[in-house]
Amino acid sequence: MKMRDFHTTTAQSKHLKGLQVALALMAMSLLGLLTPGVAPAQELTPAEQQVELVSRESDDGGYAFYAVNNHIIPIWLNVEFRELINMEASVDLPYSGLIEPDGEETFLFRLSSTGQGRRRGYSVSYRYARGDPRTVEHDDSHVYLLPFAHGEKFRVTQGYYGSFTHHGENTYAIDFDMEEGTPVHAAREGVVVEVKQDSTRGGPSARYATDANYVLVMHSDGSFGNYVHLRPNGAAVQVGEEVTAGDLVGYSGNTGQSSGPHLHFDVRVPQRNGRMQSIPTRFLNHEQRVVSLEESAFYYAYHPGGPDFEVVLGSELRSSDFADHEESIAASERIEFRTEDVDLTYVLFIGNGFDVAMEMEIDIRMSGVRSDVELPVTMTIEPRTERFLTLLRAVPGATQLQFSPSVRYSPVR
Repeated sequence: MKMRDFHTTTAQSKHLKGLQVALALMAMSLLGLLTPGVAPAQELTPAEQQVELVSRESDDGGYAFYAVNNHIIPIWLNVEFRELINMEASVDLPYSGLIEPDGEETFLFRLSSTGQGRRRGYSVSYRYARGDPRTVEHDDSHVYLLPFAHGEKFRVTQGYYGSFTHHGENTYAIDFDMEEGTPVHAAREGVVVEVKQDSTRGGPSARYATDANYVLVMHSDGSFGNYVHLRPNGAAVQVGEEVTAGDLVGYSGNTGQSSGPHLHFDVRVPQRNGRMQSIPTRFLNHEQRVVSLEESAFYYAYHPGGPDFEVVLGSELRSSDFADHEESIAASERIEFRTEDVDLTYVLFIGNGFDVAMEMEIDIRMSGVRSDVELPVTMTIEPRTERFLTLLRAVPGATQLQFSPSVRYSPVR
């Protein structure tokens, strides 16, 4: 009996996004080498304009330094001098301290001449953290909602210590694969303290790191919920607005340093060095259990009080779920493959469109996926009948998924 070879003409392929990061560290530099007053102005983002470092030269050739906090919350300021030429500070350096949100100049310290040499000057940089690192104490028992709508399901594309961008201040960030315009919901109650939504720029390069649109929410324990990469004009809240867990705060996008549309979420706390640091968080899943999220896994959001919803997770599918699948199909005089995609788990069916039973030997070329059954597979399929073949699952860490089934077949005599 001669077997006829048949190869599918449409190989399945899916590229998975390696995704990016968060709210950029606000760090500024001022140069004051042999020049009085404030250093040359720099182009600032709206968030950076909220904190200013001002220096004024005095009659004795020294400099007085002031900070202005235009934010709605206190900030922790860190000032470092990369170079001091024949000058000394009235305080221990680097300087750090809390600046209240009054919009007024707050005196910090003075630089005075050491009396040595004629040349004098300085090179200074500063950064700030939102909030007060001395009093923040994250409630580690708090359980966060997943930051999207009740009953919706999304995949974690980059988790803790993600190799693409989750390091440093973003070590404990979570990226969710989301199409642009997906509603983003508050993971915890708090007060909106920052909103940026004027950016239209984005891309995988680090040059876009300060271009992400975001919403920043301050929690009662002094920590902050950080919702990043929102679409242009994608904020649904305003600074000063109180939100409760589950409230709409914005719409996902692809602004800032990002390789594709997604939502970056983290919870962060202020540090004494003027930086913000993300911290581990726990979430409520659809079974109302407390979980730590894992990279590549899919999760449904559950908001207490919301309606029941159907849960279908590809990771929980088993070949036995489809073992009895046998469905009539129209005559087509060909062998056909059909797939259903459930969370990067592919349910593969094969149909015999001939008017006679066919004996088949099926194999699959795969990259980035694995089959639940050993290949090749031999089976006999009745005329105009579709049967289940196998489940194909994404290999952890794979960035490209491809599979192409082929079949050799002959009529059963």
